[in-house]
Amino acid sequence: MMTHDELVAILKKNAPDAVIVAASEIIDNDGSIAWPYMLRSEAFLATGHLGRALGDLHMAMSIEPSEAIRQRIDALQNVIAFRNTDILNP
Repeated sequence: MMTHDELVAILKKNAPDAVIVAASEIIDNDGSIAWPYMLRSEAFLATGHLGRALGDLHMAMSIEPSEAIRQRIDALQNVIAFRNTDILNP
């Protein structure tokens, strides 16, 4: 199982798919840790899966509530709302 720092290094190397797989393995083994959800969320963002990223942020928030996670959720919800408005009103 990979560590937080190892996953961050992989994400910095622009390999979000590898982070998604590794973080999912950690979550499958122990879903009570917030950081794999956070990193998988970042990887989902990098691959354009905004809804999945938001879902992981909500899971992280339910495990370890923090203002930083709340701010990320709010920011992503704003991006999704803007994107949906843009798609629906070209």
